[in-house]
Amino acid sequence: TERDLWIVEALGKMKFSTTSQLAKLFFAGSRWPANKRLRKLLDAGLVRAWVTSLSEDNVYSIARSGLAAAEERGVKFNSYAKVPHGLDENLDHLLAINDMRVCLGIGLADIGASIAWWLSDWELRSHGRERIIPDGLFLINWQGLGEQTYALEVDNNTRSSRNFMKKILAYASLQTRGKGIYGVMDPIILVAGADRKWLERYRASIKQLRPSHRIWFAAIEEIKREDATGAIWADGEEKKYSLRELTFCPYGKD
Repeated sequence: TERDLWIVEALGKMKFSTTSQLAKLFFAGSRWPANKRLRKLLDAGLVRAWVTSLSEDNVYSIARSGLAAAEERGVKFNSYAKVPHGLDENLDHLLAINDMRVCLGIGLADIGASIAWWLSDWELRSHGRERIIPDGLFLINWQGLGEQTYALEVDNNTRSSRNFMKKILAYASLQTRGKGIYGVMDPIILVAGADRKWLERYRASIKQLRPSHRIWFAAIEEIKREDATGAIWADGEEKKYSLRELTFCPYGKD
C-alpha cells in the first residue's frame, strides 16, 4: 500500500525508528494497527526488527529488499541511505534525534509548513568532516513566510557544560568568520535536552555568554508531549516562543 511505502521510506531516511515513532507518523499514534502492519512488512522481508529490551519498543530498520522495492517505486534516497547490519552504537541518541524529527514533521504539517530537507549527524559525517557536526541540519518551508535553516543539538545524556559550550563557541566562531556549516549560513540553533536541570544550566551559560547567534532551548519530554512547533522554546529569558515566532519575530514584535 502507499502507507507501506511511506513507512519503508521513513526507515531508509531515519536509519532506525521505534514502534511509537512510526505509530505517530502513520497511524495517528495508535500502536495496535502499527504493530499489525509492521509485522506484515517484517514477514515480507521489507523491514528488520530489533528487540533491545522486552520492556521497550521494538526498533525497526529498512531491509535490503525494502530499499530495492522503494527505489523501484520511485522513492529517491540520498547517497547516504544504507541498510544497517547492526544496531547503532549511539542508538539512544539517534532515536532522540528522530523523536525531534517526527514531532517536527507532525507539528509543521498541522500549521501548513514542512521540512524541505533533513540531514542527521550520521549523514553529515558521510558528506565530509567539518569543524562542527550538528545532530541534525534541516530546512523548513514556512508557507507564505519563507524558508529557514536550523541546526539541532540533542543532549540526551551528556551532562557536560564544558562540551556544550565548546560546541556553541564553535558555532559562534564560524558565524564571526562568515563561514557556513556544510554550506549553510546562519542557521537557528535548537537545543533539545532530556534533563531539565542540565538544560537550564546550558541556558544560564548561554545567557552569560550573550552570543549573537540565535540559540533556543526546549525539553525533549515537552517536545514529545506538546508540540515541537508550540510555545516551548526559550533563550536566555524566561518567556517561551513557538518555532514560528522565534524564527520571524523572536521578541514579540510585529
